Amino acid sequence: MAQPGEIAAVLDRLVDDGRLIGYVCGVRESGSSQIVSGGTRAVGGPALEEDAVFPLSSNTKPVGGILAMRLVERGVLDLEDPVSPHLPEMAAPRVLVDPGGPLDRTVPAERPVTLRHLLTMTAGVGWAGENPALTEAMSARGVAPGPFAPTVPPGEYLRRLAELPFVGQPGLGWWYHTSSDILGVLLARVTGSSVGELLAGHITGPLGLTDTGFTVVPGRLPTSYGAGPDGRPRPLDTEGRFSSPPVFESLACGLVSTVGDYLHLLSVLVDGGPVLDAESARLMTTDHLTPTQKASAEGFVESGCGYGFQVEVRADGAVGWAGGLGTIGYVDRRRRRAAAVFTTQSYDVPGTSEALETVWSLLR
Repeated sequence: MAQPGEIAAVLDRLVDDGRLIGYVCGVRESGSSQIVSGGTRAVGGPALEEDAVFPLSSNTKPVGGILAMRLVERGVLDLEDPVSPHLPEMAAPRVLVDPGGPLDRTVPAERPVTLRHLLTMTAGVGWAGENPALTEAMSARGVAPGPFAPTVPPGEYLRRLAELPFVGQPGLGWWYHTSSDILGVLLARVTGSSVGELLAGHITGPLGLTDTGFTVVPGRLPTSYGAGPDGRPRPLDTEGRFSSPPVFESLACGLVSTVGDYLHLLSVLVDGGPVLDAESARLMTTDHLTPTQKASAEGFVESGCGYGFQVEVRADGAVGWAGGLGTIGYVDRRRRRAAAVFTTQSYDVPGTSEALETVWSLLR
């Protein structure tokens, strides 16, 4: 297994070649972390610090899985519980006859959506790349999947989502992202607490994760970049999105964190630790998808891999996920080692994918 210093040499070459602006990478094992950083906080700016705070985008999802299983352990919810008693907006969804067909050709859902469906992304609702009309309708209502949290309150989000049909029957396929936002609304309604309060009480507080949350002190976030029309990096307004409490505390893409905090969080997936039982960690990191569900996950979950509760389960035993704004974090449960690489640029910027691929050398 490579050490962070060895990987830094690879990443520094990407910086020197102009393919990477800034990065932080690290590993955690036996209760301690090694973290290194390189590049700059912005193009032409000062050096990027090891404790820089990054928008996690979809790296938020595993945090939602841990929180849900924490509540399952305490008997607040059961994996097979229908969500409709707490989310009446989802009590009688309509489902497209054909996932790629017209939006007015629907049938009733054949079974209720359960907590298990949400955790495994098999609820029937989410990224609908095979149906441009549904994708456009979700975007028009402000409920489409993306790297940032919805900009409407949770109740309004569910109301708008309920105006549209599900892309598939609950339990039959795999559709990305939206289940994680529904999960957050469910956990808040069941407990009568906000998602932020639940995270503080059950995860970030007990683990001492002081830099993980839905807001960040001004100046802690480096500039994030996406690809402009010419393919070159252009700055994104991440600072404004995390400077004040959001109207929707998203468990799909809403958190910010440091590499140090995230490595500590990932280590929970080895055998539980202080915030999760070993059995819950095992369930989270077990592949729960059927062959049919895996077929519909193509393009998101790699071939030969599966999906647990808000984490990818790889054939080599590593579990975790990546975020579209340029972050990745996985844990090898057999080697009891967690690794993360955070960058300041999204996947569509040349060099980002190459940088994030270095995480595998930190695990193997």
